[in-house]
Amino acid sequence: MPVPRLGRAIQCLIIFSAFLGVAFLWQVSSLLPADIFEFVTVGWILFVIDGVLTFLRPTVSYYLAFVLAILALGATLGEPAHYALIEEGVILPTITLLTGSTAQVLLLILVPVHFLRGRKHVSESTARL
Repeated sequence: MPVPRLGRAIQCLIIFSAFLGVAFLWQVSSLLPADIFEFVTVGWILFVIDGVLTFLRPTVSYYLAFVLAILALGATLGEPAHYALIEEGVILPTITLLTGSTAQVLLLILVPVHFLRGRKHVSESTARL
């Protein structure tokens, strides 16, 4: 069964987040205490699992991506050190932060739209019966 365009965009954002996580982990590995780095690594592993899951069970994957996006943005937006990086103009971490946050915001928008479109399509189909 082919994946619609919106579903494909969500899949790409999930996979992009997993790949971007590698750059993020590389950048913060020397900055974070070991226990916090392990916690962040677990989050990245969840994105990797979600990247695989998106091809096997897309619906489950999209729900997981939505939750992970909330958690990632919550951790990002609540951290003053991230804003300091932007103010200091440190290029690579700033790009990673901004592109990652943008991907998460897009997931928070596209996943509900995807499910609302699916629900609308189902209700239109049953109305024809």
